[in-house]
Amino acid sequence: MVDEKAPPEKQGLHGWKAALTVFGCGTLAAFGVFGVLIGIVGTFFNLTSSGIDTEGGGSSGGNPAEQIGEARSSLGEGEMDVCGDNLDHLSSISTTRQDGGENYSDTASGGQPEIQGADRVVEDTCLWTLNPASGSPPWDFSFSYEAVIDAADGGDPVDVASERFEEIKADLPSELAQVSSEGEAGFGDASYAVHGTGETGNSAFIALIQTKSAVYVIRFDDKADSSVGQISENEFKSEARKIATFLGHGFTYWIPDA
Repeated sequence: MVDEKAPPEKQGLHGWKAALTVFGCGTLAAFGVFGVLIGIVGTFFNLTSSGIDTEGGGSSGGNPAEQIGEARSSLGEGEMDVCGDNLDHLSSISTTRQDGGENYSDTASGGQPEIQGADRVVEDTCLWTLNPASGSPPWDFSFSYEAVIDAADGGDPVDVASERFEEIKADLPSELAQVSSEGEAGFGDASYAVHGTGETGNSAFIALIQTKSAVYVIRFDDKADSSVGQISENEFKSEARKIATFLGHGFTYWIPDA
Protein backbone atom coordinates (compact mmCIF):
# COMPACT_ATOMS: atom_id res chain seq x y z
CA MET A 1 0.00 0.00 0.00
CA VAL A 2 1.23 3.44 -0.81
CA ASP A 3 1.88 6.14 1.71
CA GLU A 4 -0.97 8.47 2.65
CA LYS A 5 -0.63 11.45 4.86
CA ALA A 6 -2.60 14.00 2.87
CA PRO A 7 -6.27 13.74 1.84
CA PRO A 8 -6.62 10.41 0.03
CA GLU A 9 -5.91 9.54 -3.60
CA LYS A 10 -7.85 7.02 -5.68
CA GLN A 11 -6.51 3.51 -5.13
CA GLY A 12 -7.65 -0.01 -4.41
CA LEU A 13 -7.60 -1.18 -0.83
CA HIS A 14 -4.36 -2.97 -1.42
CA GLY A 15 -3.26 0.68 -1.53
CA TRP A 16 -5.27 1.63 1.54
CA LYS A 17 -2.58 3.98 2.82
CA ALA A 18 -3.49 6.42 0.07
CA ALA A 19 -7.20 5.84 0.45
CA LEU A 20 -7.43 6.23 4.08
CA THR A 21 -14.11 3.14 6.15
CA VAL A 22 -20.83 2.42 6.17
CA PHE A 23 -23.56 2.70 7.42
CA GLY A 24 -25.77 3.96 10.14
CA CYS A 25 -28.81 2.02 11.00
CA GLY A 26 -30.75 1.58 14.15
CA THR A 27 -30.29 -1.65 16.03
CA LEU A 28 -33.43 -3.69 16.37
CA ALA A 29 -34.54 -3.58 19.98
CA ALA A 30 -37.39 -4.42 22.28
CA PHE A 31 -39.85 -5.90 19.88
CA GLY A 32 -42.71 -6.91 22.12
CA VAL A 33 -45.44 -6.78 19.51
CA PHE A 34 -45.34 -8.28 16.03
CA GLY A 35 -46.55 -5.05 14.45
CA VAL A 36 -43.68 -3.11 16.02
CA LEU A 37 -41.19 -5.62 14.65
CA ILE A 38 -42.57 -5.26 11.14
CA GLY A 39 -42.34 -1.47 11.39
CA ILE A 40 -38.70 -1.59 12.50
CA VAL A 41 -37.77 -4.03 9.75
CA GLY A 42 -39.49 -1.81 7.19
CA THR A 43 -37.53 1.21 8.37
CA PHE A 44 -34.25 -0.70 8.13
CA PHE A 45 -34.88 -1.66 4.53
CA ASN A 46 -35.91 1.85 3.57
CA LEU A 47 -32.46 3.00 4.73
CA THR A 48 -30.64 0.23 2.89
CA SER A 49 -32.87 -0.56 -0.06
CA SER A 50 -30.00 -1.09 -2.48
CA GLY A 51 -27.55 -2.58 -0.03
CA ILE A 52 -28.56 -5.74 1.75
CA ASP A 53 -30.51 -7.80 -0.76
CA THR A 54 -31.85 -11.30 -0.39
CA GLU A 55 -30.01 -14.06 -2.15
CA GLY A 56 -31.14 -14.07 -5.73
CA GLY A 57 -31.58 -10.30 -5.89
CA GLY A 58 -34.11 -7.70 -4.88
CA SER A 59 -34.75 -6.25 -1.46
CA SER A 60 -38.46 -6.93 -1.64
CA GLY A 61 -38.34 -10.71 -1.31
CA GLY A 62 -36.88 -13.34 0.93
CA ASN A 63 -36.68 -13.79 4.65
CA PRO A 64 -36.31 -10.46 6.52
CA ALA A 65 -34.36 -12.15 9.31
CA GLU A 66 -31.83 -13.39 6.77
CA GLN A 67 -31.50 -9.90 5.34
CA ILE A 68 -30.87 -8.36 8.74
CA GLY A 69 -28.39 -10.74 10.26
CA GLU A 70 -28.07 -14.25 8.87
CA ALA A 71 -25.23 -14.81 6.43
CA ARG A 72 -25.87 -15.58 2.79
CA SER A 73 -25.18 -19.16 1.77
CA SER A 74 -23.07 -17.91 -1.16
CA LEU A 75 -21.89 -14.68 -2.76
CA GLY A 76 -22.05 -14.32 -6.52
CA GLU A 77 -19.60 -12.18 -8.45
CA GLY A 78 -20.49 -8.50 -8.15
CA GLU A 79 -23.13 -9.04 -5.44
CA MET A 80 -21.22 -7.10 -2.79
CA ASP A 81 -20.43 -3.55 -3.91
CA VAL A 82 -20.33 -1.64 -0.64
CA CYS A 83 -19.37 1.74 -2.09
CA GLY A 84 -21.77 1.74 -5.01
CA ASP A 85 -24.79 0.02 -3.49
CA ASN A 86 -24.75 1.29 0.08
CA LEU A 87 -22.93 4.51 0.84
CA ASP A 88 -24.88 6.24 -1.90
CA HIS A 89 -28.12 5.28 -0.16
CA LEU A 90 -27.20 5.72 3.49
CA SER A 91 -29.40 8.48 4.85
CA SER A 92 -27.69 8.88 8.24
CA ILE A 93 -24.61 10.50 6.66
CA SER A 94 -24.48 13.33 4.13
CA THR A 95 -21.95 12.59 1.39
CA THR A 96 -21.07 13.41 -2.20
CA ARG A 97 -18.97 10.87 -4.06
CA GLN A 98 -15.77 12.16 -5.67
CA ASP A 99 -14.33 9.08 -7.40
CA GLY A 100 -15.64 7.32 -10.49
CA GLY A 101 -16.11 3.86 -9.02
CA GLU A 102 -13.16 2.44 -10.92
CA ASN A 103 -11.45 0.75 -7.97
CA TYR A 104 -13.90 -2.12 -7.35
CA SER A 105 -12.38 -5.58 -7.66
CA ASP A 106 -13.62 -9.14 -7.13
CA THR A 107 -10.98 -11.79 -7.77
CA ALA A 108 -13.74 -14.25 -8.63
CA SER A 109 -13.48 -12.72 -12.10
CA GLY A 110 -9.73 -13.26 -12.31
CA GLY A 111 -6.50 -12.15 -10.76
CA GLN A 112 -4.73 -13.22 -7.61
CA PRO A 113 -5.58 -11.76 -4.18
CA GLU A 114 -2.76 -9.71 -2.69
CA ILE A 115 -3.63 -10.95 0.80
CA GLN A 116 -1.60 -13.96 1.86
CA GLY A 117 -3.80 -16.98 2.49
CA ALA A 118 -6.82 -15.60 0.62
CA ASP A 119 -8.38 -17.34 -2.37
CA ARG A 120 -11.09 -14.77 -3.16
CA VAL A 121 -11.19 -11.12 -2.10
CA VAL A 122 -13.68 -8.35 -2.84
CA GLU A 123 -12.19 -4.90 -2.37
CA ASP A 124 -12.80 -1.27 -3.19
CA THR A 125 -11.73 2.27 -2.39
CA CYS A 126 -14.10 5.20 -2.65
CA LEU A 127 -13.64 8.91 -1.98
CA TRP A 128 -16.27 11.32 -0.73
CA THR A 129 -16.98 14.74 0.68
CA LEU A 130 -18.85 14.39 3.97
CA ASN A 131 -20.94 17.09 5.62
CA PRO A 132 -20.71 16.43 9.38
CA ALA A 133 -23.92 16.43 11.40
CA SER A 134 -22.22 18.85 13.81
CA GLY A 135 -22.29 21.58 11.18
CA SER A 136 -18.51 21.72 10.76
CA PRO A 137 -17.19 22.53 7.26
CA PRO A 138 -17.07 19.47 4.95
CA TRP A 139 -14.43 16.78 5.43
CA ASP A 140 -12.61 14.58 2.94
CA PHE A 141 -13.76 11.01 3.58
CA SER A 142 -12.18 7.88 2.18
CA PHE A 143 -13.42 4.36 2.69
CA SER A 144 -11.55 1.20 1.74
CA TYR A 145 -12.31 -2.44 2.39
CA GLU A 146 -10.93 -5.91 1.75
CA ALA A 147 -13.39 -8.73 2.30
CA VAL A 148 -11.92 -12.24 2.33
CA ILE A 149 -14.67 -14.42 0.89
CA ASP A 150 -12.68 -17.65 0.54
CA ALA A 151 -9.40 -18.71 2.10
CA ALA A 152 -6.82 -20.85 0.35
CA ASP A 153 -6.31 -24.53 1.17
CA GLY A 154 -9.45 -24.78 3.29
CA GLY A 155 -8.37 -22.07 5.71
CA ASP A 156 -10.64 -19.80 7.73
CA PRO A 157 -11.36 -16.42 6.04
CA VAL A 158 -11.72 -14.77 9.47
CA ASP A 159 -8.21 -15.87 10.45
CA VAL A 160 -6.83 -14.51 7.18
CA ALA A 161 -8.61 -11.21 7.74
CA SER A 162 -7.35 -11.01 11.33
CA GLU A 163 -3.77 -11.31 10.12
CA ARG A 164 -4.42 -8.57 7.59
CA PHE A 165 -5.90 -6.39 10.33
CA GLU A 166 -2.70 -6.71 12.37
CA GLU A 167 -0.53 -5.87 9.36
CA ILE A 168 -2.41 -2.64 8.69
CA LYS A 169 -2.64 -1.74 12.38
CA ALA A 170 1.14 -1.77 12.72
CA ASP A 171 1.45 1.00 10.12
CA LEU A 172 -1.59 3.05 11.09
CA PRO A 173 0.11 5.71 13.26
CA SER A 174 2.61 6.49 10.49
CA GLU A 175 -0.23 7.69 8.30
CA LEU A 176 -0.50 10.92 10.30
CA ALA A 177 2.13 13.63 10.67
CA GLN A 178 1.38 13.83 14.37
CA VAL A 179 -0.68 11.44 16.51
CA SER A 180 -2.49 12.91 19.50
CA SER A 181 -4.29 9.72 20.54
CA GLU A 182 -4.58 6.10 19.45
CA GLY A 183 -6.15 2.91 20.70
CA GLU A 184 -9.07 0.49 20.46
CA ALA A 185 -12.08 2.28 18.98
CA GLY A 186 -15.05 0.14 20.03
CA PHE A 187 -16.22 -0.68 16.50
CA GLY A 188 -16.91 -4.05 14.88
CA ASP A 189 -15.29 -7.29 16.01
CA ALA A 190 -11.91 -5.55 16.31
CA SER A 191 -10.84 -1.95 15.78
CA TYR A 192 -8.03 0.53 16.20
CA ALA A 193 -8.06 4.28 15.60
CA VAL A 194 -5.60 7.15 15.45
CA HIS A 195 -6.41 10.86 15.76
CA GLY A 196 -4.13 13.80 15.12
CA THR A 197 -2.96 16.01 12.27
CA GLY A 198 -2.13 15.41 8.64
CA GLU A 199 0.69 16.77 6.51
CA THR A 200 -0.95 20.18 6.09
CA GLY A 201 -1.78 20.56 9.78
CA ASN A 202 -5.39 19.56 9.23
CA SER A 203 -7.30 17.45 11.75
CA ALA A 204 -7.42 13.79 10.77
CA PHE A 205 -8.89 10.54 12.05
CA ILE A 206 -8.34 6.98 10.83
CA ALA A 207 -10.27 3.95 12.04
CA LEU A 208 -9.29 0.39 11.12
CA ILE A 209 -12.12 -2.08 11.69
CA GLN A 210 -12.69 -5.82 11.24
CA THR A 211 -16.17 -7.28 10.93
CA LYS A 212 -16.30 -10.99 10.25
CA SER A 213 -13.71 -11.56 7.46
CA ALA A 214 -13.81 -7.97 6.17
CA VAL A 215 -11.16 -5.41 7.09
CA TYR A 216 -11.91 -1.79 6.29
CA VAL A 217 -10.58 1.69 6.86
CA ILE A 218 -12.47 4.93 7.45
CA ARG A 219 -10.46 8.13 7.15
CA PHE A 220 -11.66 11.68 7.74
CA ASP A 221 -9.59 14.80 7.01
CA ASP A 222 -10.94 18.27 7.57
CA LYS A 223 -10.04 20.74 4.84
CA ALA A 224 -7.21 22.96 6.03
CA ASP A 225 -8.41 25.94 3.97
CA SER A 226 -11.86 25.92 5.58
CA SER A 227 -11.10 24.57 9.05
CA VAL A 228 -12.40 26.53 12.02
CA GLY A 229 -10.10 24.75 14.48
CA GLN A 230 -9.09 21.26 15.52
CA ILE A 231 -11.80 18.62 15.08
CA SER A 232 -12.16 16.51 18.21
CA GLU A 233 -11.79 12.75 18.18
CA ASN A 234 -15.35 12.40 19.48
CA GLU A 235 -16.74 14.40 16.55
CA PHE A 236 -14.89 12.19 14.07
CA LYS A 237 -15.96 9.05 15.94
CA SER A 238 -19.61 10.10 15.87
CA GLU A 239 -19.64 9.97 12.06
CA ALA A 240 -17.49 6.82 11.90
CA ARG A 241 -19.85 5.02 14.29
CA LYS A 242 -22.78 5.46 11.86
CA ILE A 243 -20.80 3.68 9.17
CA ALA A 244 -19.38 0.96 11.41
CA THR A 245 -22.78 0.21 12.94
CA PHE A 246 -24.32 -0.51 9.59
CA LEU A 247 -21.37 -2.57 8.47
CA GLY A 248 -21.91 -4.77 11.50
CA HIS A 249 -25.14 -5.83 9.80
CA GLY A 250 -23.93 -5.56 6.21
CA PHE A 251 -20.78 -7.66 6.24
CA THR A 252 -22.43 -10.22 8.51
CA TYR A 253 -25.04 -10.69 5.82
CA TRP A 254 -22.92 -10.41 2.68
CA ILE A 255 -20.06 -12.72 3.68
CA PRO A 256 -21.06 -16.40 3.71
CA ASP A 257 -20.15 -18.39 6.81
CA ALA A 258 -17.04 -20.49 6.34
